Amino acid sequence: MTFKDATDLLAVPLADVAAAIGRSYATTLAYRSGAREVPSEVRRRLGLLMRRHAERLAAAAGELDRRA
Repeated sequence: MTFKDATDLLAVPLADVAAAIGRSYATTLAYRSGAREVPSEVRRRLGLLMRRHAERLAAAAGELDRRA
């Protein structure tokens, strides 16, 4: 999966992604476009962001189910 694919799937504002991975907005944009190579540490941070986002989505879905 490319950095762009991952950030598209997240559907989180790119500024939030940049903050979570500890990079500037411009650098994060360069990762998305493929203009810069994504370091392993940044990939790990993005993976962590995705896991946390998935947990929040799962919790929200569970809440909706309980209220249905």
